[in-house]
Amino acid sequence: MEKGSVMKLLLGSWLMTLSMLAAAYEEPAYELRSTAVDYEVRYYAPYLVAQTTVQGDFGDTGIKGFRRLAGYIFGANSQLQSDGQRESVRMAMTTPVTRQRTADQQRATTYSFVMEAAYTEETLPVPESEAVTIHRHPGGLMAVLRYSGRTTEKRFNAHVAELLAALERDKVVVTGEAVSAVYDGPFTLPFRRRNEVLIPIAAVPAG
Repeated sequence: MEKGSVMKLLLGSWLMTLSMLAAAYEEPAYELRSTAVDYEVRYYAPYLVAQTTVQGDFGDTGIKGFRRLAGYIFGANSQLQSDGQRESVRMAMTTPVTRQRTADQQRATTYSFVMEAAYTEETLPVPESEAVTIHRHPGGLMAVLRYSGRTTEKRFNAHVAELLAALERDKVVVTGEAVSAVYDGPFTLPFRRRNEVLIPIAAVPAG
């Protein structure tokens, strides 16, 4: 079987499995700090991500970004073995897949896969593609709004506006750009999908 066909088969299998079993996959560790009427505040510990940036609009770059990152975790990588040789490694699936508009480039979106907590920057396999890089997410306080259904750009923007309005109402200081987090694959029924908007914030005002 050709390499491209194998990748499509693995990608399809991953998407289907993710749709059915997303709740069982590893997620970044966090503490629930508070709950408001329409959002919650979480504190995330730092974690590692595999990341790629795709030129194009927010709504039409997902397939390309997803394939790059899926290729990395499915074996387009190399890891130093105990015998001194480097071999490719297939890593476990995690959630969520995140995407965020880049601040310094026009019409570009950055996609990230969360890496398993068992890995460190030293032990993670090295990506074959220069388009995939490893980064340490700093974690910190996040305001999080959860919603179901499809994650179109229009729906994402609407929920970002909703969360920003709630944070302004509660006098919470925003410290970064909104991130889209998707926990289920496209085979999951829309009403069962878990999607989130995450916005970095400063400390929540007392009282």
